[in-house]
Amino acid sequence: MAVLNWDHTMINVQNVDEAAKFFGDHGIVFARGGRHEKWGTENALGYFGLNYIELISVYDKERAKQFSRSDASAVYDAVKDYQQKVQRINTIAIRTTDITATHDRLKKAGINVGAVEEGQRLDEQGNLITWSIFFIDDTIDGLPYPFFIQWQGSDKVREQKLTEQGLIVQHAAGDLVARQAVFHVPDPKKVAEIWSGLLESKTENTDSEYQVELGDRQLIFKKGSEKHIVQLNFDGAGDQLKQQTLALDNIKFSFK
Repeated sequence: MAVLNWDHTMINVQNVDEAAKFFGDHGIVFARGGRHEKWGTENALGYFGLNYIELISVYDKERAKQFSRSDASAVYDAVKDYQQKVQRINTIAIRTTDITATHDRLKKAGINVGAVEEGQRLDEQGNLITWSIFFIDDTIDGLPYPFFIQWQGSDKVREQKLTEQGLIVQHAAGDLVARQAVFHVPDPKKVAEIWSGLLESKTENTDSEYQVELGDRQLIFKKGSEKHIVQLNFDGAGDQLKQQTLALDNIKFSFK
């Protein structure tokens, strides 16, 4: 059985350098990731171990018009938000240890999965980064699905390389761990049950929210109209950020 983990969170921004500076001003380090030549997009990455945040924006407006949502749903949504000057959390990527098995399982369950494709980009040091990926060209009552990714090499080797490259670093803000993602959706129970099926997990509920376990992290679904992730909750903050909440437009980052 494939092992699934929360790999990263994609945040659609207007300018990756300005967004990276917002975090840097609060002691959270981001570095330029590189460009996706195929889509005309670029990113900056902030690592918290292997889990990271991807700030994504457009650098080539014409190239960004040359693909459809069925080609790469999350990237397409990022381009649309860029065009409409919207900054918000896009969706999360799920890391799998067996992308073929995960793809086959979801396809058999009737999920509108796209083909497994090979992706690549050059990082700022000229290193070629490769991965296998598939998207889901659909929404759940307007909420984007996650996408699934498998990186080349084991988690242990990849973490070592990212540390050696200076991407996994000690943040001045503390030993941060993105512990929870908070979703606002019209029908939390329905959406949580669909996500628990995607992730082969379980759903727990209280009077006001539904929670899906993903390893040692949680996806929390609450009633709301945004149909997106609206907040990330972090553990491990130092004195600079402990018990604080930062806001980037309508996105909230809460620190414990």
